[in-house]
Formats: sequence, C-alpha cells, structure tokens
Amino acid sequence: MAVDKKTVFQQFTQKAIKRLQEKKVRKYRTLHVPSIDEDIKIRNLDYPEVVECTEIEDENDPNAGDKYSVYLAVVEPDLKEVAKQLKEAGEIVQYTEVTDIFEMSEITDIATEIMKLSGVIGAKKVTVVDELKNS
Repeated sequence: MAVDKKTVFQQFTQKAIKRLQEKKVRKYRTLHVPSIDEDIKIRNLDYPEVVECTEIEDENDPNAGDKYSVYLAVVEPDLKEVAKQLKEAGEIVQYTEVTDIFEMSEITDIATEIMKLSGVIGAKKVTVVDELKNS
C-alpha cells in the first residue's frame, strides 16, 4: 500500500525543521597539536565564514584560506586574543600570522578538521537510487 504524498511531505518537513535546528548548534572538537605539544579546541564555522575562507586568495601564500579558518575556529586558546597580544608586542603584522606557531602540515590538518566539523567535508556521500521503470 502506497503512503500518501501528503504524509511523506509532512514527514520530510519535520525532518527539515529538525535538521535546520541541529545546524544552528555550535559544535566543538579538541585536537592535539604535536609541534606545540598542546591541545586546542576548535569550533565549526557557519556558512558565511566558510565562504569567506574559500574566497581568500593570496599568490604569496597558498594556505591563506586554511590559516584564516584556523584563526577563526580555534577557541581554546583564543587565537584572536593571542594574535592581538602578539601584534601589540610587534611579533606579527597581520592577525592571521598567529597561525605560524603551527607547522604548515598542522595548519592543513586543523583546517581539514574544521571543515569536517562544519559539514564541508563529509564521510557520508549522496548516492544514486535506481528506480523501477514500472512504478
């Protein structure tokens, strides 16, 4: 017996509401960074922040987008506050230079984890469902 389309639509709408509410919740993950032998806490980025990171182009630094995502998403220690203090001390010129405390490979790894947490990179893939011709 076929489920009526109105019921299917209502169920889908309820799932959509639940999913949108879940996406508004901040997510966090703790990572260990070997070069500084410290744990850091990252947060997910929201859609405008992800777009901002992907639009960064710097011909002198191909990792500029990754560095910016790390700068935005590392909340413990608060990289923005560390950057502010380093800039005031004359140790850095631009705030994102605070990420230079990490090895280049670590910046890439941290940025990848941020993108996974943000839903940009996922393990689950969309799949094709073959339909029967006489349905």
